[in-house]
Amino acid sequence: MASARESEFKKKMKALMSEVDRLGDESVKRSLTLLNAARKEIAAQIASTEWDAYYLPKLKEAVERAMIEFGEKYGVDLRTVLADFWDLGIARANIPLETLGVETMVPSVNIKALEIAQGYSSDLIGNLSRDAIKKINEALADGILGQKTPFEVMKAIGKNLDDPSVFKSIAARAEVITRTETGRIFEMATQLRLEEAEKIIGKKIQKQWQSSGKPTGRPYHQAVDGQIRDIDEPFEVGGERLMYPGDPSGSAWNTINCG
Repeated sequence: MASARESEFKKKMKALMSEVDRLGDESVKRSLTLLNAARKEIAAQIASTEWDAYYLPKLKEAVERAMIEFGEKYGVDLRTVLADFWDLGIARANIPLETLGVETMVPSVNIKALEIAQGYSSDLIGNLSRDAIKKINEALADGILGQKTPFEVMKAIGKNLDDPSVFKSIAARAEVITRTETGRIFEMATQLRLEEAEKIIGKKIQKQWQSSGKPTGRPYHQAVDGQIRDIDEPFEVGGERLMYPGDPSGSAWNTINCG
């Protein structure tokens, strides 16, 4: 039978992980809402502009304006969300430290890693926006010069974020960026906090790899479920050495959408 301390530990951890899931889902939803607003703006511009090659530069300007605005708003939101996930990662590490009565003895983790992650996410979003502008403008040019109707072109660009289209691929990429980077910073914060704690308490702290348990989870992640390592030692995952899920030292195929 679990002790009262163990039951309280599990209760706190479950509540924290529920908050992580909620915050991640809401962040993805906001990014897709911003993207859909950009899609609607572009669709309105196409509908209100005479369908002729002469007006192609005007349409391209509208696309660039809409997608740059999307990138800027998405970038601001994701920077804030990354800070929230950083705090949650610290909080997860604090749960066992509180149980041991040493949480207040451990100094705060240097936020330089968070700032680097925020800068990196801004670069990813910038690349996403530029790629989107290029693909949408190519579809516009092909449509006008190929004498397709505005309806046909908008179908290729995206009548929504769900049907096969340019915007569906952009939406999928935005979700991957959000989930990957929030998961990465959450795990990183926990790792760094526990490394600091080990220095203070003077005893070895261990960590355990926990697979997501999802049917879509990577087989080589599931294969190492339960693997235990000292906090300063990497896990062996898919032939790579990862300090935590999403560790940026790992390859993209081993860390993207990890969690």
